[in-house]
Order: sequence, then structure tokens, then C-alpha cells
Amino acid sequence: MLRLTRHFKDNLAHTSTLIFLAGFIFDAFMLPDLEHPLARYAVFSYLSIIAILIMFREWWVSRNTASEFEQKVYSIVTFCISYFSGSALSFVFIYAVRSAQISVSWPLFLILILCIFANEFVSTHDFRFSLDVGILLIAALFYIVFNIPLFLKVQNDMTFAISIGLTVLIFLFYIFLLKFSSENAYNQAGRGYALALGVPMFVAMLYFLNVLPAVPLSLKDAGIYHYVIRDENGNYNMQKELDTRKFAKYRTPTYHLTPTDNGVYFFSAVNAPAELTAPISYVWEYYDKTNNNWVTSGEPITFTLAGGRSDGYRAYSQKENITEGLWRVTVKVDNNRIVGRLKFNVVKSSEVNLQETKL
Repeated sequence: MLRLTRHFKDNLAHTSTLIFLAGFIFDAFMLPDLEHPLARYAVFSYLSIIAILIMFREWWVSRNTASEFEQKVYSIVTFCISYFSGSALSFVFIYAVRSAQISVSWPLFLILILCIFANEFVSTHDFRFSLDVGILLIAALFYIVFNIPLFLKVQNDMTFAISIGLTVLIFLFYIFLLKFSSENAYNQAGRGYALALGVPMFVAMLYFLNVLPAVPLSLKDAGIYHYVIRDENGNYNMQKELDTRKFAKYRTPTYHLTPTDNGVYFFSAVNAPAELTAPISYVWEYYDKTNNNWVTSGEPITFTLAGGRSDGYRAYSQKENITEGLWRVTVKVDNNRIVGRLKFNVVKSSEVNLQETKL
């Protein structure tokens, strides 16, 4: 037991990373759906525990006894912070993986990877303090960004701005309280204030530049079809090409345009929490090889989304007089923020192998 304890002490950074990953993986699989009250309460409790433990650890270190018992308590608290930090960030991971488009949600995966690497290579207490506060801030930021639209029952740019502003105010106040817990926290307060302002502003910049997806909306399903119709029971009857290529799921779809086609159909299912409404639009674009840019084709198709359906809010759009080349359909909220996007090639063909599907 003593040998194991000494090993943990000598390898604090590595052990913290393993515990961080343990909390992350456990909750990634065990947390219910993000809209479930239990998931929201669980993550809120994780964030609260992390905030309290960081403050307790700073107070504990300020006692300056340097005893073996103090070092053990410090290590245990640090491990607990790592575990609950991983658990809290799993909330972001669950949102990212449920999106049908990795091309839109990839920044969230990058944020998670950076947090894991930072946790691995930071070992000194000063930087550990900043790291733990930073990870807490990131987890809390996305938690607030996800839940404010649920509270207001609407998702738009103003809702996101309110979420960012609320996060900044909460963490400025938290850093103000935290600096009284120890001399180190007092000396690091400037860095903490910079994080409280800088991280939300950076995330806001990514959001308004359309690098980040429109949380909490996500594109659950998207596809290009030869025919779509909604029957009287609310089911969608569709005809889709049978793609026999290897790894077809991960390749750009090809639409074979035949003389009998009356247009290309885009179908999507947007995941949204219950009671949430949002203005959604479909934007059709083709790639102009001459000017090397995307050109909007026609007016956006707009409608109002109503959340709460387990399979997502379903809708479709038909595009007539389509030409050969590279196309994409972008699903946006509030005519600005990207929810998801599907890119596909259009080529002319005399015949095509279709399969019937029903959703």
C-alpha cells in the first residue's frame, strides 16, 4: 500500500490524467440523455464539487505544514478534482458525438483533447491551480450555454450572448472569492480574471465565426434522397441510392441525376430539447470552380423548429434544376449559426439503384 501511495505521489500528473479519463469515460456512458433532468443535476453537482474542492485545496496548502498528512490530502483532493473535471467535460463530449456531422462538432473534440494533454503535462501547483480553474470554466461555460436556451425556451444569438455574459459574471465572482483562500490564489487572481474574461470571449468569437456549432441544437441525421413525401401518419417515405462503396458512411455521397428525377431532396432531423423553439433554415450552395468559392443557390428554406422529439425534428427541402458538380446544404439557426452541413457530388446518370426507406 505504501509503495502504491508513493507511486501516485511521484507520478501525480500521470495519475491525475488517468483519473480524469476515468471520470470522463464513466459519465460519457452512464449519463442519460442531455435533456434529462438527472444529467443536468449531475453535471451541476460536479461543477459545484470542483469549485469547492479547488477552494479547499488552496486553503489546505496555505497552512504550510508540509506534513505527510497534508501532502496525502493534497493528492487526494487533486485526484478528486481531476475525476469530477473529466465527468463534467463528458457533458460536452456527449453533445459532440450525437451530432451527425463531425465537420461541425470537431472543435469540441479538440477542446477535450487539449484539456487531457494539459492535465498530463502540468504538475506544479501554480499551473495546476490555473489548469483546474480553466477546465472548470470550460465545463461550466458549455453547461450554461446548453441550459440557458432550455430555460428561455428559445435558441438564437441573443440567448448565446446571455449565456456568455452570465458565465463571465459567475467566474469573476468565483475568482474574487477564491483569492481569499490562500496567498497563492491571491497571487494567481490576475490570471484567474484573465481566464474568466478570455475563455468565454474566445468561445464567443468561435461561435460567431461559425467555428462552433449552435449548442444545444445538433444535426442527428441528414441525407440526400431522390424522393421524399410525408404521409398522413407523419411518417416519411423516401427513396435513397444504395451506396456500395467501401466506407461509404465516411465518404462524400454521390447523387446520380437521372432524366426522370424531379429534383434533389434533402432530409434532416435536428435534435433539440423539449419546449425549445428556433428559426431553422436550409441553405443550398454549389461550388464555383472558376472562383473557388461557394455560391448560394436560391432563397433559404425557413421554418420554425419545435424540440422534444427523441428522433429529432424532421423536415425536408426539394431543389429543382440542379446541375452537376459539388453541392452542400447547410442547416442554420437564426439564419446565421451552423447546426450541421452535408456535402455531396451530383453526376448525371442513365439509371440508379434506389432503396425504399421509411422514418
